[in-house]
Amino acid sequence: MTSTLTESVRTHQEPYGERLFRQEVGARIRSQRSLRNLRQEELAERAGVSRNFVSAVERGTQRLDAWRLRHLALALNCELGWLLLDEQPLPRQRR
Repeated sequence: MTSTLTESVRTHQEPYGERLFRQEVGARIRSQRSLRNLRQEELAERAGVSRNFVSAVERGTQRLDAWRLRHLALALNCELGWLLLDEQPLPRQRR
């Protein structure tokens, strides 16, 4: 019984603010994609990933790995470090 309780607690914990971090990175990717007038399908094709992956990353539900994140940054022509750092403000879209 103890192991079941421990497992259920672990699945609901958020290590190191991971979900918030994923949401912030996703917002940065969405911002850059919008600034470049790209659809998710176009970004996915440029980055060599699926549209579903791009959508999940933008929503913050997809765990991030360095390899695919690097490809997204290259496809968006932005610095990988900018996508990962929260000290730098998001650029605003011109209307």
